Amino acid sequence: MRVVDLDPAHLRSFLAIVRFGGYHRAAEALHLTQPAVSRHMRRLEAQLGEPLFERRGRGVELTPYGERAAAELGAVLAAHNRAVTRLGRDGRRAGPFVLGVIENLVDPVLPDLLAIVREQVGERTVQLRVDRSFQLVERVGRGEVDAAIVLDAGDAPGAIELGPLTLRWWAAPALAAAGPPEPFPLVAYDPPCGLRDLALRRLGELGVEPTLMAQSPHLSGVHAAVRNGLGYALLAAGGDGLRPVRHGPLAGTIDARLWLLVGREHHALAAPLRAALWRATTRRSLPQAA
Repeated sequence: MRVVDLDPAHLRSFLAIVRFGGYHRAAEALHLTQPAVSRHMRRLEAQLGEPLFERRGRGVELTPYGERAAAELGAVLAAHNRAVTRLGRDGRRAGPFVLGVIENLVDPVLPDLLAIVREQVGERTVQLRVDRSFQLVERVGRGEVDAAIVLDAGDAPGAIELGPLTLRWWAAPALAAAGPPEPFPLVAYDPPCGLRDLALRRLGELGVEPTLMAQSPHLSGVHAAVRNGLGYALLAAGGDGLRPVRHGPLAGTIDARLWLLVGREHHALAAPLRAALWRATTRRSLPQAA
């Protein structure tokens, strides 16, 4: 049996591409250069002996082998991170501060959020965990994540409201420029998902009957389905090949509420995080050049 030693840095790059739908966004989230992420992927694919991604227009999509690898290697990296976190906390030095955020915050405001957390936690290193709201709530409860910004806090005790996250409808260029067809083609996250529930409620208020055309557990899958013209998705930001809907009943923005889950010793994070989200929302509401 051939022994393959996989570098956790390569796994982080791979899973970041899966989550964010491309090399450029993954590099930004990991604070790496795009060539570095590309090198990680070449090395990982060489070790595994199979391609993980294939090109689709301006983006990338997982190959069938890549789908399997994402599930297997995601579990491997999660186990690695849990072990490192537990060992750090049980040792004499404070372990890393783990910040959890939902995927829809990564593109608009992640640099601001990370800068604030680094200021607040002093010499502790900061680790990022990008996940869905319900998974982050569970991880905070198990002590695997120190603080999390989520869209749906559920019944989590002590959740602190941070303010609004501005959402809008996104589609492929042809769909975004046309009026919404009937039945309405919807692309959404797998349930349970507060964003999915919000989209369905909004369509109900508009008297629009949706047909679910695609669903995915990851933002990259939602982006891929929308990019390929399968339907519309309610998101905080679009990816490559997506356009906001600016005409008709779907043109308006929708404000969702963001919540901070954090232990009492880090309540001081709430005020600066709230201010950063407000600044980001204000910037994004300014008119953009065509």
